[in-house]
Amino acid sequence: MKVPSLKRRSLTIAVTVMVTCLAFVASVASAGATIKVGSAVTVGAKATGVKATCIREAKRKTRRSNATANVSSTASRHARAALRRRCMARFRRGSKHTQPTASSVTPNAGSLAIAIDGGYSGWWPEEVEFRTALNAAVTRHEWDPTQPVDDQDDFMLEATTEVHTRIHAVLGGNELGDATHYEDWVIAFIRRYGVGGSFWSEHPSLDASRYAITTFELGNEPYFGGMSISEYTDTVQPTLEAVKQLGLPAKIIIPSYIFGNDTDWIDTLYQRIPNFNSEFYAFADHPYWYGHDPADTSNGNSPFGRIETLREKMAEHGAAAKPLFFTEYGESTANCGSECVSESVQADHIREMIEAVVSHKDWGVELLSIYQLHDWSTDSSSREQQFGLLRQNGTPKPAYAIARAAMQQYRG
Repeated sequence: MKVPSLKRRSLTIAVTVMVTCLAFVASVASAGATIKVGSAVTVGAKATGVKATCIREAKRKTRRSNATANVSSTASRHARAALRRRCMARFRRGSKHTQPTASSVTPNAGSLAIAIDGGYSGWWPEEVEFRTALNAAVTRHEWDPTQPVDDQDDFMLEATTEVHTRIHAVLGGNELGDATHYEDWVIAFIRRYGVGGSFWSEHPSLDASRYAITTFELGNEPYFGGMSISEYTDTVQPTLEAVKQLGLPAKIIIPSYIFGNDTDWIDTLYQRIPNFNSEFYAFADHPYWYGHDPADTSNGNSPFGRIETLREKMAEHGAAAKPLFFTEYGESTANCGSECVSESVQADHIREMIEAVVSHKDWGVELLSIYQLHDWSTDSSSREQQFGLLRQNGTPKPAYAIARAAMQQYRG
């Protein structure tokens, strides 16, 4: 997703925001918010997991029903219990459906990292403070292939020396341009910021073993841009072949797109690119379902349903062992109607997605990047403006503590 640039605020506002954010982080640290893996996931003192997810779902649905009808407390309890049972049954069916068989392959995913989206340009001073306080081990950041490769050297210095985060690089937005130029640019980018790159030899004091970029995503959401799937494959194929032939130290991540039973995007990649599996490391997915609970699998377009479809399709194409990168997930708290949610529901949905990624080993998720750190406006009717874990003024929403706790535990 694209977001507009912000102008720098006044020094007075900057200081106020910085103090507010840092004070909040200190309170989170003192509270000891953690997420632990076991039969359930715990955020602070609140036990969660499949059972707790179903309890919350039942409560939300009965609250909505009670708001539009005169329902007795006894009837409400019975309805809530029935909804909870149906939810648990859904999860049990899903668990049976995804249980590995003797012939199945377990995804070969690395250690999970919960990351934060980093935008596509430099960070303004207050944002550096926000990101330092968040302390995410990994940040997803987008580069523009029309600009010189070293155009954001200052950004890389900021990321490594101030924010102390390593970068998952998105190389291009929704349109990638000329195939030859893109190939040359990507190769030059890997040779500059990848393992053994020139940027690190020019800055020997930096910890290249920690910060050299190893994962490179070829485009953001090209399926929503000006590229058809055939145009996308024709653009990235020379790059894939060159990275492989040169033996560059790069894990290449390819955007995927599943909508319901429509798997044309991934099918066409395999049809048009010979030996495709040998040329990329993982698929990237954006499992959004704006305004909906991600754990609600009653609709074929829900995130969990699409993930299952993607996994089935990968197995069909011989890619069952490859991991997945969820490079964007979030919910907007803008005033945009059914596609936006309250701040408390945003927190619930982000918690549920984190729980699912942690517990579903069969999904093989290596990275989950939360979109995004802070709002770009206040009381907006535009969905895109208020996905933040922080409000525009830097104060935290309920989702902030949940995401930050996960980022401390799952660092890749």
